[in-house]
Amino acid sequence: MKTDMRKYFTFLGLTLILSVPFYILGAVLPVSGLPFELPISFLMIFVPFILSLIYAWRINGKHGILAIFEGIFDAKKTKIWIVSICAACMPITLLLTYFFMKFAALPIPLDYVLPYWDIPMMIVLYFLGAIPEEFGWTYTLTGPFSEKYGPEKAGVIIGGVWAIWHIIPWSWAHSGSWILGMVFLNILMRIIMVYFYIYGGRSLFLSIIFHTTINVSFGLFPVNGSYVNTWIVCAWMALIGFSIKFIMTRHQISKSKFGNLTSKST
Repeated sequence: MKTDMRKYFTFLGLTLILSVPFYILGAVLPVSGLPFELPISFLMIFVPFILSLIYAWRINGKHGILAIFEGIFDAKKTKIWIVSICAACMPITLLLTYFFMKFAALPIPLDYVLPYWDIPMMIVLYFLGAIPEEFGWTYTLTGPFSEKYGPEKAGVIIGGVWAIWHIIPWSWAHSGSWILGMVFLNILMRIIMVYFYIYGGRSLFLSIIFHTTINVSFGLFPVNGSYVNTWIVCAWMALIGFSIKFIMTRHQISKSKFGNLTSKST
């Protein structure tokens, strides 16, 4: 049976439209003192959260609601080595970016001290913040879009809207070049998240972990990520993403071959 994609494109459109009041709130009521310099517009994460609950309810009632919350800790669907790669992807990408920028003598503070004591709180805060978003981007949208269009196109569609969704808050603190690089980076990151979802057992937990490490890694970069060169991050992300796809697809092929051999031997 063919999936009617209109309701999922509607989800994307509604996410953008219903987030407008939060953009306005962030522009007219700037709030300081929030953890890790978050803008008040971060509350827009509840837009995809509420929409995902509505969609889950309409599809499967209360069982759909329970299923989406159970997905937060569905790590049993995947393997520990996949979780490890997922958790390491963004820290490695930003670490490579940092050392490359130092090597290339690009603007970056040389006396930066890593705020070790902030890391546990960052992990908890950003993990909780990733849940509402990934209820929408992953649980509701990734399955239908990847089945209809394949992982790359699904990542471009979802990641493109994910990036557009952030452009206004980004514009309050960053240059046009930084923002454009971040748009491409969001698309690359979302493609990789789709890979993890498809080849990692359709685990929502993997997407939440990856999303958490995005924010933690950027937050640990000098001055809350303000010195990040997004184009350099894109280059490393593309290389790492290609490697992840190769590893995951090879694992899938090997698993399929093993399964065929086992079935033949029995």
